[in-house]
Amino acid sequence: MTKCLIIGSGVIGLSTAFELNNQGYHVTITDNNKVGQASKSAAGILFPLSPWKNSQFMQELCISGHNEYNNFFNNLDLKDRKEINYKRSNIIIFGENLKYAKEWYKKNNFVKSEYYKNKLNLIEKNIKDIHKDYLLIKNINTVDPNCLMNFYKKKLLNSGVVFKNDNIIDLYNFVKIPENKIYDFIIVAAGSWSNEILQKKDIALKPIKGQLLYFRAKRKLLNNVLLFDDYYLMPRKGNNVVVGSTLEDVGYENNITEEAKNYLRKSLLKIFSSDIDMQDIKYSFGFRPYSINDKPYICRDSTNKRIIYNFGHYRYGILTSISSAKIVSKFMS
Repeated sequence: MTKCLIIGSGVIGLSTAFELNNQGYHVTITDNNKVGQASKSAAGILFPLSPWKNSQFMQELCISGHNEYNNFFNNLDLKDRKEINYKRSNIIIFGENLKYAKEWYKKNNFVKSEYYKNKLNLIEKNIKDIHKDYLLIKNINTVDPNCLMNFYKKKLLNSGVVFKNDNIIDLYNFVKIPENKIYDFIIVAAGSWSNEILQKKDIALKPIKGQLLYFRAKRKLLNNVLLFDDYYLMPRKGNNVVVGSTLEDVGYENNITEEAKNYLRKSLLKIFSSDIDMQDIKYSFGFRPYSINDKPYICRDSTNKRIIYNFGHYRYGILTSISSAKIVSKFMS
């Protein structure tokens, strides 16, 4: 049986493991559990939020990801869907990106979109009445990312997949160790830390810190997912809402900053009426793996054909995880 080691237990690593395990590979997953894993600090909107800003490759990967998740959820039973908090929702796009969104979704009609000139508070009553034009996209997929990862882990463990911890500093020396020669393939899926393992000058990757705010209101605020300017709002259970995210080029600064808190709070004031009483619940942050050329690294290593890359998905790691896993599997077949 072909054996493979996956480095990274975020959603990319887990999705890859799930795909390869289903194809009959013997899978081991290792991680060093660093603080700031991007998958743990994401809203779970399985939809391209600003695809007009992305490369053609990333746009196509996002559309493929949307379709792959439709198939994935269709094959889950009701219990599994509930376990990952799967829901269908609508997304409303308004603000400075509305013009670009209208043009892009008109050309890329893999989903139905409708443009309205009405006031947004006709369907979202808590929104300020200054917001008048919007684009409505129906039936997008949403999940709780942490629940999705726990679902993958449970399924993988039940299938005999091994989870372990390694602090890999130099991958090329790591694969030469006798006990690691058992692996036919090593898949690097360590997100923004991937190039710390590889140390290759031709890989242009860096962490972009994203911070999210979770808050609770005294009444239900939202029925739909909102994309306003460069941030999003997503309703959670009860009267909870998550708003995100910041995009900060600050390296691995692993704390919650007052600047980010104030930014996210001010963002809410641009949208909601002033009489809304909101209470902060928590903040979280994660490091998105930003590829300078806006194209994830999903390819073979140039010097060692045992090593395969699967990282650099930036803000679309969850959305593109199944599609990326299928590309990886083609390198191995």
